[in-house]
Amino acid sequence: MPHTTRRTALRTLAAASLALASTAGAQDTGRWPDKPLRIVIPTPPGGALDGTARLIAERLSASLGQPVVVDTRAGANGAIAYALTAKAPPDGYTMVLTLSSLVLTSLMAKSPGYTLQELTPVSLVAMLPNSFAVARHVPATDLRQFIAWSRTRKEGVDYGTSGPGSSANILGSMFAQQAGINLVHVPFKGEAPAVQAALGGQIAVVIGAAGTLAAQAQAGQMKLLAVALPNRLKDFPDVPTFGELGFPAVSLSGWSVMAMPAGTPKPIVDRLSAEITRIVQTPDVSARIFAYGFQPEGSTPEAARRFVQDETTRWTAAIKATGITME
Repeated sequence: MPHTTRRTALRTLAAASLALASTAGAQDTGRWPDKPLRIVIPTPPGGALDGTARLIAERLSASLGQPVVVDTRAGANGAIAYALTAKAPPDGYTMVLTLSSLVLTSLMAKSPGYTLQELTPVSLVAMLPNSFAVARHVPATDLRQFIAWSRTRKEGVDYGTSGPGSSANILGSMFAQQAGINLVHVPFKGEAPAVQAALGGQIAVVIGAAGTLAAQAQAGQMKLLAVALPNRLKDFPDVPTFGELGFPAVSLSGWSVMAMPAGTPKPIVDRLSAEITRIVQTPDVSARIFAYGFQPEGSTPEAARRFVQDETTRWTAAIKATGITME
């Protein structure tokens, strides 16, 4: 009997400990947030993602009653920011505003420092449609003319992107394969220097965010030939999609998802998802995000998780088809 009594006592003590831990966790979640939060981003200050993050941070701070700071951790095609967030405590105070490099780096880098399983998607914040634009010196006003011109250039045609292994890099490689032309990738440290190189006549093509290149087209500095979307841009209804032009597999665009460390309490994830969705769908914020070249979205955590899974499958196939690496 003494052994039975001891085992019973231990079971009772264990059950009580679990109950106390559960109660403490609920209380901790109930007190959240009681200190500043941070949004990590994988790009330098001053860009479109930074601006979007600061818009969200400002509105979140007003809603949650705590400061929300933006922490820029650029480098390694996003791996630094993603690994930092993945290894952060899952207490609801650290999140990362990703780009599609979240998936691409995990698939292509030899040692990314994180796995997708270490992060929990919170909300699909925005889509970042890629587009294909040519410099003014290129003798083409549509994609068919560009393809014909490209085939006359034995040395190939240079195209610039924001960097190796980017969604734009993969799009360019896939388009070249399907069109039967030679496109030579010239990686830059961001889209802005790629655009400047095109304006200066150093490269012929830029593949990048539709918002950025559309602005150059509006100013008459570049010619926008195609967008990588299911439907045409509402501000550029005359610019066809790759699908319309016979290249449906080239509809590869970027995106931005808010994510947190895996294991973050579900009530916190759900609260932040609802807040972020409300914020990005607020008309004034939505207009400002759109001006950055993004298409505001907003979603539930479950929808964001399915989206990342689907994108992982899609980009895995695209990487395999093109053989692109980050080297």
